[in-house]
Amino acid sequence: MIGNRKKYALLFLCFCWLGAAFGCAPPPYRIHPEFETRTKNMKALGLLSPDIRIYEFTAGGLRDRRPDWCALGKENVQGALIECFREKPFDVKPLVVDKEMEEEMEDIHALYRAVARSIRECTYGDFKFPGKMKHFDYSIGPIDQILQKHGADGLIFASGFDEISTAGRKALQATAVVVGVLAGVAVVPRSGITVISAALVDPSGAILWYNIKANQGGYDLRERDSATKFIRSVISEYPEATK
Repeated sequence: MIGNRKKYALLFLCFCWLGAAFGCAPPPYRIHPEFETRTKNMKALGLLSPDIRIYEFTAGGLRDRRPDWCALGKENVQGALIECFREKPFDVKPLVVDKEMEEEMEDIHALYRAVARSIRECTYGDFKFPGKMKHFDYSIGPIDQILQKHGADGLIFASGFDEISTAGRKALQATAVVVGVLAGVAVVPRSGITVISAALVDPSGAILWYNIKANQGGYDLRERDSATKFIRSVISEYPEATK
């Protein structure tokens, strides 16, 4: 099972990398069949702290997770999500998880990660399931009590990662370009990948909207403006016409 998950994750990322490299249109968002009805009266949204991981990407292709960068990226992504969803417009407020909620929220996060993985495996890339595409119906189970406690009508989930190329890797890329020009064959190591996904979940736990985007070398989540620009490209595909 773990091997299959890794395989599908790799296939999905390869799809994203190819799209970024060749300028293909990004994968479209996914939407629940009853999206318009279920979001009609939504005004206030709770925002869970984004799960953001940022890695130092070395010349040898290794990834070293940097906690300090992760914290900075999380702050930037959260601020960008609040700004972009408020433009829809929604009243967005970060959820403060107290001691009583910690265990429950960990379970919800785990369920969401599993469901989001299934969404990527079944509705993106070259291995899509027609039935899942036609009838997008995924759920993490009821979250109405949590939403009522925080005065929210829906919950926003967001996650992603970023790879920051080291000076050594950039130098290796530059050298590869020169050698490729001289030899007539260019094999250039890839740049770091930035991936962000976001979802809107209603009180029943149904995922009403899901979007994911990837870009090679164009963004840096450690930088506020860069993170906001990338998040805006993700949230811009939220269906405003039905709001």
